Amino acid sequence: MRILQGIDLVKVERMERMIDRTSGKAFLDRVFTAAEQAYCGSKRMKFEHYAARLAAKEAVLKALKVRPKKNRRLSEIEVRREATGKPYIALSSKSRKEFHIPVQAQIELSVAHEREYAIATVVIVVP
Repeated sequence: MRILQGIDLVKVERMERMIDRTSGKAFLDRVFTAAEQAYCGSKRMKFEHYAARLAAKEAVLKALKVRPKKNRRLSEIEVRREATGKPYIALSSKSRKEFHIPVQAQIELSVAHEREYAIATVVIVVP
């Protein structure tokens, strides 16, 4: 059994600048799924929600000891919510294969955000 852990912190202002730059559509599509964009876009403090999701995706990469690549689409790593509101990570089959993560691996996610920062921690238990 392997236990992998990652953490990331994102400044909300930086996220807002990245999205606002040239309307941010290409950035949003590369980093966030349509469902994530719909969720974050519906929130009053949408940039905090976007920042939390980016922190979660980066925390996954850190846990897996994977360097971000220019052509890697972070939208292959999706933050979803259970009925209770608890966030969780959903990996595409392409990402599972690329990162060598079996389906039975357990991925735990915790996120928090406030006006200036968003933080995420990820723990992956691989049998």
